[in-house]
Amino acid sequence: MVLYDFSLKRSGAIFGSDDRSVNVTAVENCVAGREILLMEAGLHKSELTFDYPALAGWRWPAVEIVGQRPGPRLAIIAGVHVNETSSIEAVIRLQRVIDPAKLKGRISIIPIVNLPAIPLRSQYVCPLDDKNINFSFPGRPDGSFSEAIAHALLNDWAKDADCFADLHGGDLCEEVSHFMVVQRTGDQAFDRRNLEIAQCFDAEIIASIDPSHMDRPARSVTGRAKRGQHAAFAEAGRIGLIEEANVAYHFDGLLRLLHNFGMTDHAPAKSREAVIITRYHWIPAPVDGFFRYHIEPGQKVARGTLLAIAENTYGEEIARVTAPEDGHILWRITHALSPRDSFIVGLGTKD
Repeated sequence: MVLYDFSLKRSGAIFGSDDRSVNVTAVENCVAGREILLMEAGLHKSELTFDYPALAGWRWPAVEIVGQRPGPRLAIIAGVHVNETSSIEAVIRLQRVIDPAKLKGRISIIPIVNLPAIPLRSQYVCPLDDKNINFSFPGRPDGSFSEAIAHALLNDWAKDADCFADLHGGDLCEEVSHFMVVQRTGDQAFDRRNLEIAQCFDAEIIASIDPSHMDRPARSVTGRAKRGQHAAFAEAGRIGLIEEANVAYHFDGLLRLLHNFGMTDHAPAKSREAVIITRYHWIPAPVDGFFRYHIEPGQKVARGTLLAIAENTYGEEIARVTAPEDGHILWRITHALSPRDSFIVGLGTKD
């Protein structure tokens, strides 16, 4: 069994002379002109390029795992934030364990999206435009690097994917719970299927966000929803560390996702059912301060629960941060020093 290979020229820059450089924008032109090459079943390494001005000169290491039998396509990205290493480790492990002889369909992987952030381990943003790729979807073909790569991922690379999985979790100053983000659209059948996809991951919390998020640039799961396409958005990790529990959350979730789409025959069992929240609160620091936190990610809190105490550099209390509503802690900042109005806690609540 073979599936389509859109390789245009040989490249040995990273993966050796037997691997290929793939121009994904040109792939769309090949499809339109019905000039299609065949890819044999197996694991194929490549470098991807996109024909958008802001992306000129950049090449993304990528992997295609092509099954012996036809089936759906799952597109997976990690490294939108390069310090969230638990997610990157999970997609590297996935490459090692999937047997193409037992796979139905095709798995496409870009292990690290935000390549410009690697040299300085930039937190949150792409240093080329100081924008957060995570909140740039669906992107713009004529935009800056973050906007252009968001557009390229959804409109070129994963255009025909049956599901798109975006893995995150735990930048250098963060600790996050095991949670998922689901974009509601108002279409009951679509939203129900998106929730089923999120439930493939053994999450503590599922944040089912309001359709109003679709009115502005947002996460990949929102960009996919605007296209009427399904996606999974997973969070787990802390302070740039590779820790087994967080890697396993992502890795096992992907295995369940593959099984859910009928691409594999087996998947690991889950250990819990997630709490579903419908509102996502970004709680800011009320002052410049040295913050001492009193909660942990995943914790259930009541309205008025003490989240953090801010002190000055003399150790004097200058402010308190409390929960505005009953809810669950999605994440918190780990660094004690936070400037006023920077976000320090994520809180999920119900309508």
